[in-house]
Amino acid sequence: MASNFAFCYLLLLLSSTLFITIRAARPYEQPNLPKPSGGISVDLVSSVLSDKGYHAMSLTLEAVLEALTPTHFINHNTTLTLFCPQDQAFLNPKYPRPPLTLLKYHVVPFKIDKDTMEATFHHGSMVDTLLPGHPLVVTSAPGTGRYASLNLVKVTEWDLYNDGRLIIHGVEDFFDPAFQILRYPIYDVINIQENPREGFSMLKDALEIISLFILLALVAAFTYVLIRSFIFPQKPRDGEYALLY
Repeated sequence: MASNFAFCYLLLLLSSTLFITIRAARPYEQPNLPKPSGGISVDLVSSVLSDKGYHAMSLTLEAVLEALTPTHFINHNTTLTLFCPQDQAFLNPKYPRPPLTLLKYHVVPFKIDKDTMEATFHHGSMVDTLLPGHPLVVTSAPGTGRYASLNLVKVTEWDLYNDGRLIIHGVEDFFDPAFQILRYPIYDVINIQENPREGFSMLKDALEIISLFILLALVAAFTYVLIRSFIFPQKPRDGEYALLY
């Protein structure tokens, strides 16, 4: 009984140490800092979208455009491309108030226009977004004369807005990140290889979850041994009494 008690205590101590170590080993995490618009006029963007019939996205960008335009992109003269869903997309109960993470999935950190789409991208091409590890996928074939599409969502109107720093195109619906995850899972591997810091963070998160489950299992086993040992001690059998004399 004493050996079982010592063994469980040792496992519990090792698991706790592992859990605390993994929690502490997060060298790439940084606090979420506010991101200024970097010269992009929120009022002008909102006004143009409203005039062109994109009222829901116009109101949304009034509140979140500054958070969607990272300063380090703007400061390096990088053009951002934003795909703007039509008003009816907001009627879907799935996206009545789209979260910031979903909106980041609609922003590409470089210039994309109609000519670029037809000349550079082919069916199945990966298009990086501001949502780390979640690219868009080109689902239209170039040179067909049909609508361009990403994640099976059509681009309905090019160049709603273009000031040289921010380009906005209209799309018929929100992009669903699950499309890429389910149909093109290989791009998840590519993103981890190209972004080792993010891959390291994901590995740390997975190890933390595993260690937590191990810790809980050991606590349960330790509690069970204590209950069996002290609350419900086993009575020696008749043969065991004989050995004492």
